[in-house]
Amino acid sequence: MDRLTIAFDEAPSDADALARSLADWFNDDEDLSGLAGVHLAPPLPGEMGGLADAVEVATAVVPLLTAGVSALGVWLTQRVRNRRVSLSVTRPDGAGMRVTADPADVERLVDRLERFVAGGPADGGGPAS
Repeated sequence: MDRLTIAFDEAPSDADALARSLADWFNDDEDLSGLAGVHLAPPLPGEMGGLADAVEVATAVVPLLTAGVSALGVWLTQRVRNRRVSLSVTRPDGAGMRVTADPADVERLVDRLERFVAGGPADGGGPAS
């Protein structure tokens, strides 16, 4: 199954917390439940387990994927109240885009992500954040 990957450009423990939070957010939604899972990075030598470094979202159903991007926007709005969140999104075809979300531009960012996920260019018609 093809997957959209959302990775966080944060310290490993912060990326783990963000990835798990986003996957839970998707899976707690009645319409999106079961579409998202975390990708675990292999543990470093001496560590007991790996940290989540990304969220993988199934892309089999495009209308649900569009709803997923909207859900990502709501989740980001809640997370960026006091800080910026940097992330990268990679489509199944390997195209990717890297963005930084802050409170002032989440709506614009969601529009760019929707166009990108639908197969548009990574720049989304505007400069990268």
